[in-house]
Amino acid sequence: MSNNIFNGHRFVLLCRQHFVHNNKLLLFSSGAYVGVVFILLSFVQASEGLRPHDLDNFRGFLIGFVIVFGLLYVGYSFPGFRAKESTMNYLLVPASLMEKFVFELVSRIGGMLLLLPLLFWITFNLQGYFFTLFNEYPFDPIGIQQLVTIEMPNVDSVGWFILMITALSLLLFVVPFTGAAMFSKQPLIKTLFSVAVIIIFYSTVIYVVADPLGLNRYHPDPEEGMWLVPTSEHSAFRFFAITAVIANAVMLFVAYRKLKEREV
Repeated sequence: MSNNIFNGHRFVLLCRQHFVHNNKLLLFSSGAYVGVVFILLSFVQASEGLRPHDLDNFRGFLIGFVIVFGLLYVGYSFPGFRAKESTMNYLLVPASLMEKFVFELVSRIGGMLLLLPLLFWITFNLQGYFFTLFNEYPFDPIGIQQLVTIEMPNVDSVGWFILMITALSLLLFVVPFTGAAMFSKQPLIKTLFSVAVIIIFYSTVIYVVADPLGLNRYHPDPEEGMWLVPTSEHSAFRFFAITAVIANAVMLFVAYRKLKEREV
């Protein structure tokens, strides 16, 4: 790749500059996340008679905390766009457009998906051991392998199912990432509102307009129903997997073009 588009040394300098300028903020944010996790886990355990959390609790809390805090973190990507003065400073940073985009993508989504589960796992076990000091219930620690262990359902289309789950999980964070590139003020709130409007519109078209008009008769096999509504397990996995992959690609392209538009 051309040095004018992406240069490895320049990208490393960009990462170093970011962490030097924001190391205290990142440290305080990580501490706040650990504190919130510890307090909520303790509150739930106290409300259940001090019985320690098990593997099912671990998985449920893990998904919930990563989604909530991940959305908050990713939803405010491109922090330099929040004000005109900071936007000018951000655009003048000696790095190419691609380097800035890749850095935001990796640090906001990639870094978040690595750090938040790891911090949760550490906090979960520390909290469990801490509560053994105050009750007679033994605590079974959760191994770090549980962060990547996935229980596969009994389905025929395993490949499509894995692709669907992976693409939908990424889309959950790619959407607010794109919204942060598009909106300067309150990007997460505006993004969630826009997504809600799109979902309502799609549902209205499918269930209020398309079905009464008999658009399902244009399907090659009318017995399968409308082509926009999958009616079998295999077709559902395939439909949502392909749709999510395309949506991720489109969203990232829109975010990149929006960044380029601001630079111009």
